[in-house]
Amino acid sequence: MELEDDILDLIQALPADINDASTTTEMKFLTVGSVLWACRDEIIYLRKEVERLRNDGRRKSRKKMYGM
Repeated sequence: MELEDDILDLIQALPADINDASTTTEMKFLTVGSVLWACRDEIIYLRKEVERLRNDGRRKSRKKMYGM
């Protein structure tokens, strides 16, 4: 499992990696941990994007008020 994959692809591939009989418990732990870490990174990125978009919207509405 590559960390560069899309987070949804990682989540979709997770059951196959975890349910493989040849996968050790340690590897299962590392696999789930890496997916959770990727989810964390994605959530942080999305929160920043939401905040940026909210701030851009506020700035645009303020500009319209001052232009009147």
